[in-house]
Amino acid sequence: MKKLTKSKIVILFLSCAVVFSLNATSLISQYDKAVELQQNESYYLASQYYLEIVAENPAWSDAWYNLSECSYKLGEFDLALQYLENAEKYEKENRRIKNMKGMIYISLGRIDEGRAIFEEVLKKYPNDIDSHFGLAEIELYEGRFSGAENQYAEALKRQNTNRKALLSLALVCAENGKYEQAETFLRQAFSYYSGEAEVHYFAAIIYRMKGDLQTAEKHCRIAVEVNGDYEKAYELLSTVLYEQGRYSEVIDISDFLIRRNRKNANAWYIKGTAQLRMGRSNDAIGTWSTGLSVAPQDELMRSLMEMEIRETLPLTDNRRKQWAEFHLNNARQYAGRYDGSGAVYEYQRALILDPMNYEARKAYADILEMNGMYEFYLEQLNFINENNKTELSTKQKTELSDKREAYESLLKNNISKQWKVDSLYLDKTRWNIAIFYEENGSSFVHADANRLAAAAAADIFSGVAITSVKTQVKPVEGYGEAFKNARAGKFDYFIILSINEGQNDLTLSSKMYSGRTGLEISDENFYAIGNNRFSTALRRFRNSVLEKLPLRGKILQRNGKTVLVDIGRAENVVTGSEFKIIRKGQVRTADSESGLTYKDNDVVGTLVITEAGEEVSVASISRQGFYDRINEEDEIVLVSLPEASEEKGSAGAIDTVPLADEKGKAVIDAEVKGEEFVDEIRKSVSHPSILELLRNIY
Repeated sequence: MKKLTKSKIVILFLSCAVVFSLNATSLISQYDKAVELQQNESYYLASQYYLEIVAENPAWSDAWYNLSECSYKLGEFDLALQYLENAEKYEKENRRIKNMKGMIYISLGRIDEGRAIFEEVLKKYPNDIDSHFGLAEIELYEGRFSGAENQYAEALKRQNTNRKALLSLALVCAENGKYEQAETFLRQAFSYYSGEAEVHYFAAIIYRMKGDLQTAEKHCRIAVEVNGDYEKAYELLSTVLYEQGRYSEVIDISDFLIRRNRKNANAWYIKGTAQLRMGRSNDAIGTWSTGLSVAPQDELMRSLMEMEIRETLPLTDNRRKQWAEFHLNNARQYAGRYDGSGAVYEYQRALILDPMNYEARKAYADILEMNGMYEFYLEQLNFINENNKTELSTKQKTELSDKREAYESLLKNNISKQWKVDSLYLDKTRWNIAIFYEENGSSFVHADANRLAAAAAADIFSGVAITSVKTQVKPVEGYGEAFKNARAGKFDYFIILSINEGQNDLTLSSKMYSGRTGLEISDENFYAIGNNRFSTALRRFRNSVLEKLPLRGKILQRNGKTVLVDIGRAENVVTGSEFKIIRKGQVRTADSESGLTYKDNDVVGTLVITEAGEEVSVASISRQGFYDRINEEDEIVLVSLPEASEEKGSAGAIDTVPLADEKGKAVIDAEVKGEEFVDEIRKSVSHPSILELLRNIY
């Protein structure tokens, strides 16, 4: 092998240096591009650049840190922590990395670990404002807005021009209704950052929360003038215009946003909503249908579209089958997870949209058969025979005919037939409930979200025979108007409902009151995250209401000591269930809690179910006192279910009927399942929607 001459060694060294220099220059250029993309919220593309950089130079801690930030913004918190730990290898004591780790811990629900990190940083660096921001977020997670305000104020003391501290304080104050203080912080922010689009965007949000739509519009327009690519500001502008009733302008802005980004679900939603307000129902349905093709998980848009479909489109519209398919897919997934109540809910939604859908009807019927509801099962078979027979093969027709014949024979001597009662015409309504909503700017995702949530909440009770739930089209000013309307309408209870949305989660808030006294019965939040979050929160809300309503019925017929009552297995009643018998018209709701109240001398006897049918049951009665005062039309109120049935009920109870005893105590646990739930969700922990806004302030 030839020896290298001195000149060749020098040339080789210089060549390597040039290659290294070119590679380093290329990486720096790539890093700068990634930072620019990240600042423009193009987190996916920025992440791609950062991944290429760390592949070339695994020791580049800033790239790892920024990659973690991008994943954090995208909600990938486990991945964000993994990337941050790579950055931590090279800068162990970097407080920026520590603070980021604390923020990720908060998002992962590891609140105590996050708090410990921030407090550790503040011990060493008392003027570190990022740690105060982290502690403020913990205060918000735990529902302490005043604590969050104090932490942001501490950050501002240490850096009185800090834009994040100023805007955060303005938002938190506005959320608490302290608009004068919010405007003070806004003025300070404008004195330093008046030319920044984001400052005007947050000002628009705050003025919208205040109800000053004209000023909110002005700041939205300034924001989009400063930054013509500011999609969120355009979306907010369309919402503000919608709330002013300027629907044509809303449609124009929505079309502009859709041309720029066809997958913008908010633009499709508000365009359709504006068209509906203009009386263009068919156009609205078409817009929402297209929007759902690019954003199928936007449940609020789907819910609004489906309610309008039922109001306006004929049952023969061929598109109904296509729209029902979404719910069929959901039902299959629930069934695959052995969540029977979830599958039933989705099959019912499919049938509401497309009553002639054979697959949905057959699957729903099979669930009824599996649960021993043979009368209801036969009703479904008869419906299929009348409406779907032409779709069936010869084999299917034969099977259908055989099953109908078998169940007609089985049920020919059921309780209804023995007592000559047609259960189809029974009026089982025992509870009248009103749902109200207030008009405010609490939702930062869907315009008119409170109105839609109230309508959907009333709609979800449509299959509950014992309850009649209605909503008011117009918003109420507050509790006083809601109580007045509920009392005038003679409702047993009224509920004021609101929705608080984030991009990936939501909280449905419900305050329930006595319609007779106006006293508060409950104040609950239903938090859900991930796919199907809106329907999950609605179903949990429905269960919560039903768990407070005592199971009531009435005596239909009497034959000596045997009576026929209008409740049965469809209401989770089984043989051995015990009821009190109370004189007709003498039962009323309790004053300040769930449950019922009545006078002792109005209790005329007790009743025990001896044979439970599906819609009606046979029971034996015992009078109270010397005289027999038990008559037809007297009311019955649940005292207890047999212990065995309670255990059975907790596994597979029907979750669309009242589930409480006379004291308003739930006797059956019909919990809504869902793979998205974690421990905090089961405890109804909610995160304020402004949290996402605060996180995005830099």
